[in-house]
Amino acid sequence: MSYIKWFIKLRFLVLKNSLWKDAKVFVRTLSIAIAIIIGQIVLINILYKNIFSNIAISDEMVNGILIVFFFVAVIWIYLTSFVQSISTFIRNFYKSPDMNYLITIPVPLNYVFLFKFFEHIISSIKSMLFLFFPFLVALGMWVNAPLIYYISIIPLYIIISIIPCAIGVMAAMVGSKIVSAKVFNILTSIVTFAINIFFAVLFARTQDVSTTYIIKVIELLEKPWVSDIVPITASIRLFYSMVIGERPAYAMLFLLIISILFITIAFMISKRMFFEGWAINQFIESKVSKKKVIESDNCKEAKRNEIIEWIKTEWKMAIRNNEMIMASAFMFFFYLFAIFTFLYGDLFSNNPLLGASLLTTIASIFNIIAVSILFIPADIMKDKSLWKKRYWLLKVMPLEGGKVFNIQCNMFFIPAYIISIVGIIAYSVVNGLSIQLILLSILGMFFILYGSSAIYIAGELLALTDFFENNAFLGNIITIVLPVLYGILSAGSIALFLAKDFVSEIIILSNISAILNPSIVIILSVTTVVAAFLLSRKVFIRVWKQLEI
Repeated sequence: MSYIKWFIKLRFLVLKNSLWKDAKVFVRTLSIAIAIIIGQIVLINILYKNIFSNIAISDEMVNGILIVFFFVAVIWIYLTSFVQSISTFIRNFYKSPDMNYLITIPVPLNYVFLFKFFEHIISSIKSMLFLFFPFLVALGMWVNAPLIYYISIIPLYIIISIIPCAIGVMAAMVGSKIVSAKVFNILTSIVTFAINIFFAVLFARTQDVSTTYIIKVIELLEKPWVSDIVPITASIRLFYSMVIGERPAYAMLFLLIISILFITIAFMISKRMFFEGWAINQFIESKVSKKKVIESDNCKEAKRNEIIEWIKTEWKMAIRNNEMIMASAFMFFFYLFAIFTFLYGDLFSNNPLLGASLLTTIASIFNIIAVSILFIPADIMKDKSLWKKRYWLLKVMPLEGGKVFNIQCNMFFIPAYIISIVGIIAYSVVNGLSIQLILLSILGMFFILYGSSAIYIAGELLALTDFFENNAFLGNIITIVLPVLYGILSAGSIALFLAKDFVSEIIILSNISAILNPSIVIILSVTTVVAAFLLSRKVFIRVWKQLEI
């Protein structure tokens, strides 16, 4: 117990220094908190007004559909927490920077594992609540849930996620002795994509679930001992009881007991496996493969395009960046989720061009960022000085800033564009959009996405200057706000013009859409794309000349 007290004091000190050490840090923390709250409010309103408010069912079926929604949410929490625990285990437990310190102090390694496990739960909760909290709040708004429901969302989410996290880290400890870290990351990324897509389809089709299955789920939850003992049904009971104003004491008690049991089992397994796994992952076996020496043609070498060669080299390194695959998949999830929700939820089927415009807007915001994540090694994510030094080879090469700008743009744009057009073509074909409009959407996405790539790399480089390094929060805001603002002005304006009937009840959006016409929308979109590209290129070249590695 003394080790745990020491660990809590240590983490509290770290938290204090990073969040409210002085006035400057406190202002930064407050600004981040306000930005997060605003983002959550926006997501809640989007989910409620565009999804839940459109679900028309009889009063008798509300409770049944509510239980089904909670069932889907709990299953998603379990699967996502489990897969995330496996995929991030090696990075968070074996290759975490603070392990070099923790491994040397006189603390048993199974307690070190316990420290890292609690940290992992907190980290997992912070990353996933961004999606789950708006969904659960919007669901509560749909059924007019009492205040206690909204207050209990975060505590209940923490309790529910403990069991899948514990199962995931136990599976990772055992699995890391069987297969390599690379295989772990690839497999879990694929499984996570499949889980998220499955949830999107299931969520969009929830209102079409047969009443027979709904009745069976309700009957199962009405069995007190069965539903209280099984962790998944107990989790559903907790959420459902908070909505209807009940206090499921037994469900909470059994869920806590089972959670403590799984933590204890993981703690005991770590006595035998944690140190051995950590030791294995500290050594990298180098395999030297014999390659055929091919004589190069001097003429061909002279004509070879250095931009293409550099991009190919960067892509090869990005593919090997297994530790960041999960983060990249998470960003792509927004685009994939939108596609499957639009398709299976039958959204905008009467106006598929609006759906295509919204997909273009989402792609311009998220897809470039999703690709760029793969090009940043995990160990430099939180260190701006190391992040900047990844440009050192380009800086010493005889390349002008304009050519470096082209390298970075194409490096992010090409894979993001390929993924984006596959999604928009699939959506357009299913909804019967004409060939001419499909080609127009593909062409429009080309220019909009290229402008988004230019905006992102210029903002990223600007965030690495001395001024923004000293004001890290402002630099991070730039890399987020600029792509969002660009996406809204370029593709979002088209979507808003086409969505006049959908936003008629939203006063602000309705007033803006009323003044839009085809000429204004085309001029605004084209001007935004051209201005974004030219300004980004100019800023990048100027900053590149002054950047000191």
